Amino acid sequence: MEAKKKYLIIGIVFMLMVTIGFSAAYWTAQIIGSGKDMVVETDELKIIFTDNSELKSDEVKPGWETFKTFSVENKSGSVYYYDILMENLINTFVSDYLEYKITCISGSGSSMNEFVPVPKSKEATTEVLLSNITIQDKEKQEYKIEFRYVSNENEDQSDDMGKKIKGNLMIGKHKSSSLVFFEDKFNGVGKRADGSFGDIVSASSKYYEDGNWTEGGNKVYYYAGNATDNWVYFANKYWRIIRMNEDESIRLLYAGTSPDTTEAYIINSGNIGSDGNFMYNHHASNHNNPAYVGYMYSTGSTLSEIRENSTNSPIKTELDTWYATNLQSFDKYISKTAIYCNDRSNDNWSASGMMYYAATQRLTLNAISWGEDASTSQFHPSFKCGNTYLGELHTDSKSDTERKKDMFSYSTVSGGNGALSNVVNGVPGKSIGLMTADEVSYAGGVYGTNNPDAYYYRNSKSGSESEVSATGENNWWTMSPSFFNGDLAYMFEMVGSYNPGLLFESTVDDMYIGVRPVISLKSCVEFEGSGLSSNPYTVKEFADGSSCALAEN
Repeated sequence: MEAKKKYLIIGIVFMLMVTIGFSAAYWTAQIIGSGKDMVVETDELKIIFTDNSELKSDEVKPGWETFKTFSVENKSGSVYYYDILMENLINTFVSDYLEYKITCISGSGSSMNEFVPVPKSKEATTEVLLSNITIQDKEKQEYKIEFRYVSNENEDQSDDMGKKIKGNLMIGKHKSSSLVFFEDKFNGVGKRADGSFGDIVSASSKYYEDGNWTEGGNKVYYYAGNATDNWVYFANKYWRIIRMNEDESIRLLYAGTSPDTTEAYIINSGNIGSDGNFMYNHHASNHNNPAYVGYMYSTGSTLSEIRENSTNSPIKTELDTWYATNLQSFDKYISKTAIYCNDRSNDNWSASGMMYYAATQRLTLNAISWGEDASTSQFHPSFKCGNTYLGELHTDSKSDTERKKDMFSYSTVSGGNGALSNVVNGVPGKSIGLMTADEVSYAGGVYGTNNPDAYYYRNSKSGSESEVSATGENNWWTMSPSFFNGDLAYMFEMVGSYNPGLLFESTVDDMYIGVRPVISLKSCVEFEGSGLSSNPYTVKEFADGSSCALAEN
């Protein structure tokens, strides 16, 4: 992401110049084209401007209309978000009778439902004509943009005599409200050094990650250490900002119903196990199946088979139920494209013997699993699902089809699997998950080491380690599988005040682990507040029919 918008000019793609004669009945207009099938290519997009010929009209009266067509093709290698804009726009018309409408005539792009007035400006400015359009990798979208001057016989339109409009049609990379927020708050921050992930982060810190460690290489901003300016009050509850997701939505960790709580976990509704305890997964007759580390899973003897995700884990059912009760009325603010990684990748799959999952190799055992000398061991978390600690995809995740099975999402627009929307036992899923062990590492945690200063451990209090623990003595689950020993499957967990801020693991049927939901706010939401616990960020409300309410992200 860049600090300033940089737009791709489609040549002199569309210049509309209107001058008015001596009466309201006679108008002179000239539209200058740029030749048929002009192509502009960058590393990210290809724009094709289609114009059959230079279009001119010497007599344009009220009732005049014209159109141009163009196409946009995504060559970026991942999903892309863009705006259609008018640069150097000058529109001195007094009335709103000069209108435009953009329609996607091919592909999955966006369309306007009706004509709207062309924005007015006496000085050259850049105006967004259509915002936040999603285009998939290798997709081509075709558009028609129409302009017209509406005739109104019941009104004197002479105020528009002598006025002008001109500008260049452009394609610009969309800059979401969330990106503006993060670029402002994270101005000048850098990346953590690759060798620093074996050390805890105590002080309040901000960083970014990108390249091989994020989906699509997109820049991801994240909080670390004892951050005190990442509090959010949303849906009558407190949350902590974990990071910006690759789709620019904002990932939040549940922090309770008050900022000084020691009970920042949800109360179960009896869905987890036959006794209602908070097990990640529980089967009365069989605990020794590696399938049970799945947020969703299927039965089978191979990794590909258990990744088919036909069955909800009990913990997913619990989170879906909690969402329906507590968040459904706020659903329009929650991203449907955010991805929650349940990384089951490994290079030593075994349905009956010892194996380590990808997060364990990245965060704890890479020297052993790669056969290296422990003294040269390096740890490196990843926001990209399926990575090794070297930033390369595991063998069993090099297939996009296989890797996406671990990338849980409600919508498939940003590259996730869409499995969170599946209807299981007659109940649709929700866009909700858990924090990953890698996100804990980025936030300053280290496997096997206490970090009582980390924001994911703390509430707003100051005092003893038990007083500042947001979950008291209770541990809580992450979404990351750790290992399977041939008899039991283990998940990473976060430890409460007994070992404050410790990243460790526990068996999937441990009944004494808490649950802290993770959701993502749409990239179009806007914040008010300072982010402090005493003045947390709050989401500006928008109407049900607004563009942000209707958007998936």
